[in-house]
Amino acid sequence: MLKTAAVLFVHNEVDNIGWWISHHRAIGFSTLIICDDYSTDGTWTVLSSAASFHDIRLHRSNADFPDRLARQTAFQEEIFSEGKSEFDWMMILAADEYLHLEADISLEHFLSSIPEDVQPVHWCLFGSNGHEVPSPFAPTQIFTRHATLETADHHVTRALVRPDRHNGQIPDPFSRLAHAPDWARARILHYAAGDRHSFLKRQSSMTPEEAWSHFNRNDVLDTSAHRWVRQTRQFAASIVQASLTDLYWQLRQVVIRNDEELLAKLGLSPSVLFEDQDFSFPEFTFYAFGQDAQLALDLETEDLVTVETTALDTARYVRLLLMVETSAPAPYPAYLLTERLCSVSCLNIEHSPCLLPTVPLQLDSEERLVRSPLTGQKVALQTPGDALLKQEPSTELSRRATALRVLCQDGHSLIALLRGIEKLPTPDAAALGCAIAMLPYAEANRLAEAFPGLVPLNVRPVSP
Repeated sequence: MLKTAAVLFVHNEVDNIGWWISHHRAIGFSTLIICDDYSTDGTWTVLSSAASFHDIRLHRSNADFPDRLARQTAFQEEIFSEGKSEFDWMMILAADEYLHLEADISLEHFLSSIPEDVQPVHWCLFGSNGHEVPSPFAPTQIFTRHATLETADHHVTRALVRPDRHNGQIPDPFSRLAHAPDWARARILHYAAGDRHSFLKRQSSMTPEEAWSHFNRNDVLDTSAHRWVRQTRQFAASIVQASLTDLYWQLRQVVIRNDEELLAKLGLSPSVLFEDQDFSFPEFTFYAFGQDAQLALDLETEDLVTVETTALDTARYVRLLLMVETSAPAPYPAYLLTERLCSVSCLNIEHSPCLLPTVPLQLDSEERLVRSPLTGQKVALQTPGDALLKQEPSTELSRRATALRVLCQDGHSLIALLRGIEKLPTPDAAALGCAIAMLPYAEANRLAEAFPGLVPLNVRPVSP
């Protein structure tokens, strides 16, 4: 088995670093070597969570070098020198660069037919697809339009290198400008534009609008990278849920220690936590999607499918139910979950970025719509019928709903969440993520600002 490493030098990429890691794990890099250059937005926190699941080797940049480019070069030279004795192939990438294989099933399959010591891979410049603000979805999922092949930027390359046979020099992305771009087997998906807000925020150019026009190229529709999204989401789910577990423990300490500084960041006073109040737990009603046919999770493919009730093989299919908070005002908070506990890391729902095994939704019974509180958009559930049929939950299902009941006692607010955290003896990442999704937008933002890197974008409610 080949040992391969992707090498990254990163600064302030909290919203995207989990996707970068997950994509490159999905295509088959065995190791990711990442150096954080004094990020201030929670990037290091996300990296630390991810490193507990994968072979991710974390470094801090050398403060002896005052210039960022010098720190980056020093890191890359050191890693390539050390990698000669361990890795068969290494590749330097940036945080907005994603290696994409056109047909090969994995990176090892792609490399097995390459006799050369260096394999250049050309850029493919993607535009914003009209996105104005950061998206909770994977870049490979939402950015689907790129510049034409003859665009000058596509002469830039990244290189897969055999470090033990290389000359020791860091590969130069501009060394092959005289060669025509070749996307036959692989490309570097270059998401240089991203969303407009983030681009202009980080842009150091004297002419940011000109830079935006240059990189925001949306000429050709291309969804080929979607083939990696399912596995990418699975890897990303583990990172998100680890972050939420860490958030639980930190919030619990805030409550136990009555941490005035952090409470102030959340816009709360210590006295509010201990006010005597009569708390009411939310009332949940469970519904199935149809009678003659059922909406179910296929455990073999992890797809949501419609299955005739008489053909519902419980060894392969798990029925999906909608848990609706009927005690709340409309539109009702609702949660899609499996009828029984299973090992699926997250449910893949079209138009929902959620990476949890329970998906937060909003049920608008008057308009007969189900929306995602994370995007504000309608969620496409391929239900067998329009009718929701009331179901009596099993003891196990009621027990699984307990953590969410506790976190949402007395409503959907930060103060209710903290009071619930105090009463919840163990973490439940899915319940905490769902509770955050139902917070008012401003309160969820305060939570994210107070705990950078621990409140993923794909559990935060969308701006009203």
